[in-house]
Amino acid sequence: MTACPHCGSDLPPDSAFCQECGKPVSITEQSSSDSMIWTAQIPVITSSVVVKQLGMALGAGFLVVFVIILFAHPGAALSVAPILFVIWAFLFGLSLFIAGIYQKATKGGPDAVFAVTPEGIGYAAGETIKKINRLTAIGSVAGGSLTGLGGSMINISREMDSIPWDEIRSISYQNRERTIVVYRKILISPIMLACTRENFNQVKELISRYAPPGTIKG
Repeated sequence: MTACPHCGSDLPPDSAFCQECGKPVSITEQSSSDSMIWTAQIPVITSSVVVKQLGMALGAGFLVVFVIILFAHPGAALSVAPILFVIWAFLFGLSLFIAGIYQKATKGGPDAVFAVTPEGIGYAAGETIKKINRLTAIGSVAGGSLTGLGGSMINISREMDSIPWDEIRSISYQNRERTIVVYRKILISPIMLACTRENFNQVKELISRYAPPGTIKG
C-alpha cells in the first residue's frame, strides 16, 4: 500500500484520489475501462464558462459595493449604479483582452491534468498556471494589494482539487467547446474538465456511468 504525496495517508491499490484529503494522487496519463487521467489545454477567452464565471466574479464585487451604498445612502444608490456598471464593463473588457493575449501566448490555453475515476472527478494545475499564481501573489505583495494576494492564495490552494461523486450537484456539457463543468452541492468552486477532440465522448460516457441520477443537465 502506497502513501498519499499530500497528506501521507495510506492509499488503496490503483486509487487516483486520497480518501483523506480528496486530492488526486497521480498525474500520469492513463486510460482504462474504469478511469481516465489526461492532460489538456484549458480554453480561456473561447470558453463561455470561463467568460461567464469572470463576469459573475467581477459583478459580485460591485454588487456588494452597491448594497453597501444602498444601505448607507439610499438616495445616492441609483445615481451611483451607472458609474459602477461602467467600471464593471471596463474591467470586464480589460480582463477579456488580457485573457485573449494569455490564450494566444500559450497557444490555446494553459495545460492542466484532469481525472475521472470511480472515486470522483479531479483537477491538477499545470506548471504555467502555478507560475502565474505565484507571480500574481508576489506582485500583489509588492503592490500592497491584500485583495490580490488573497485571490492568489485561493488560486494556489486550488491547484489540485477533486469532487467525490456523492458531493456533485450538477454536471453541464459544453459540446462545442469540449468542456464539462461539475458543480458541488455547496455551490462554490466548480471544476471544469477540458477534454481533447479524441477523448471527449469517452469522458462523457465514463461520467454517465458514475454520476448520481439527475445530475447530468446536458
